[in-house]
Amino acid sequence: MTRNWKKDLAKFENFLRNIDIQKYARLRMIKTVEQDLPRDLLPLEIYYKYYWDTTDFKDYDEVFRIYWSEKLNPYIYDFIKKYFYGCSLQFVEEGFKARLYRIWMSILTQFHFQYLWNALFDEKLISTPELDMMGIDAIVELNKVKIAIQVKKVSYRREASDRRFTRRQQSHADIVVEVPYLVIDIDDLKNKIANPRVRESTKIKCQNALDIFNKNFIKLDNGFVISKEEYLRHIRKVILEKLKTAEKGKKITYDEVLIW
Repeated sequence: MTRNWKKDLAKFENFLRNIDIQKYARLRMIKTVEQDLPRDLLPLEIYYKYYWDTTDFKDYDEVFRIYWSEKLNPYIYDFIKKYFYGCSLQFVEEGFKARLYRIWMSILTQFHFQYLWNALFDEKLISTPELDMMGIDAIVELNKVKIAIQVKKVSYRREASDRRFTRRQQSHADIVVEVPYLVIDIDDLKNKIANPRVRESTKIKCQNALDIFNKNFIKLDNGFVISKEEYLRHIRKVILEKLKTAEKGKKITYDEVLIW
């Protein structure tokens, strides 16, 4: 059955608008479970099940309960024996809840991009937990070229492009495209621009970041940031232009997608 992507997008955006981000503010400060999670402890399959493969969108508390119930025995118990022997189960659970919340927020951002793309364009994105584990958020075919999409969080300081196009990724796609998702503190940037003690060069960078953000993104009332339609149309246009000269195995970095 063909999905109605426009309908699914509207439902997903409504879900995003109603996330009580402040309710989970304390989780952002908890970083007790920072070890690399083995495959059996990754939440990707659960997240894909409820937010991408279906539209049975659940709030974070509910989806975490599902995760904890499915993974506790034996995977979390084995993890505790290795890293948290002697700690209470409640302490470890709180650490997992904070860690998985950060993954949840990140993947919801990725999923919104994917819903919006599929609602706008005929060429549909394919996205699975297996691809995600390889560092490929989604794959789309344009002009008979398979494109791997990587949604990359960047700030106005412009982090380096650090994801390699691995041989394993190359077995699934011809070209990788980094899609920048701008993460900024709007109030902080505005304060710097208004502060007479801040250097003019810094003010210019801050204003540039604000301009780019306002052109390409929308901050919902609850603080969640989503991409604008115009931004995805721009990304698709850039990809098609780059394909004229791009060689197989090439990576189109986020600096080539957004004009800074």
